[in-house]
Amino acid sequence: MTTPVQKNFRPSRHQQSGMGMWSWLMIIAMIVTLATAALRLGPHYIDFRMLQGVADRLPSDMHSTMSRKKITEHFQKQLRVENFRTPVKELMTVERNREETILNIEYERREHLMYNIDVVLVFSDQRIYK
Repeated sequence: MTTPVQKNFRPSRHQQSGMGMWSWLMIIAMIVTLATAALRLGPHYIDFRMLQGVADRLPSDMHSTMSRKKITEHFQKQLRVENFRTPVKELMTVERNREETILNIEYERREHLMYNIDVVLVFSDQRIYK
């Protein structure tokens, strides 16, 4: 006995369906995870960019005209205007010698992401004024 060969075989409509419910749930879960990470980590990047902006606004002749105390006070005033709450002493160090002034900005934050996952963000910038 021989079996007849089907000439025009077409899969049923059920076999041609797109993504299933579980695939959509996985995609939505990934989008929610990425959005949560962006909403929790994004403000820290904005804060660091603000610190760099304050450093950019320092006078160019700062090395010859401003003392360490005046530089720190300038930073404190600018950060107060920007509503930045971290003390300047935790963010910035000023090193001076006869030739140059070196401004180091170190910004580190730990952010809880989800469950037992924490993220540590470390930002660093150095400005040299002559």
